[in-house]
Amino acid sequence: MKIFQEKQFINRWWLLMFILAIIVIIVGTAYYATKDASEDTAMIVSLISVGITLPIVLGLLYLRLETRIDAEGVTTYFKPFSFTRKHFSWQEIKECYLRKYDSKKEFGGWGLRGIGEDWKAYFIYGNKGIQIITNKDKHFLIGTQRPAAAKEILKTYFQNPVNTTYEK
Repeated sequence: MKIFQEKQFINRWWLLMFILAIIVIIVGTAYYATKDASEDTAMIVSLISVGITLPIVLGLLYLRLETRIDAEGVTTYFKPFSFTRKHFSWQEIKECYLRKYDSKKEFGGWGLRGIGEDWKAYFIYGNKGIQIITNKDKHFLIGTQRPAAAKEILKTYFQNPVNTTYEK
């Protein structure tokens, strides 16, 4: 059984700067808020600031887009957020093809994007993606950094001819 798996991490310099800014703002605010406070108050504020900062920083550092295409269908989600998991079985897919997209013009940026109930997109960076249109005419776009490998696996499992507007 052929399987396509891809994990895309957010490894951008601006993300590290954003994380550093979060840490500086929260720790700085906690410091100035407790500068003249009692020791107990300072400890409580410090614990609260660590409790807020740690999940945000760890979530951003370990955030990744995982995509899997196999005999069952197409599955994707932003790990570690399991509520973002989407699975499309081959029976519920009307069209599935590769295409180029402009994330800023079409969706307003990167990440989890949804335009109403009928359009959703998951991507981290780049401009190539797997376009899925379900039998209920819902559109879903998944960004990929490996379009050639995705195209080959789609040819293997998807019954209709692979329509592609992306060329290498």
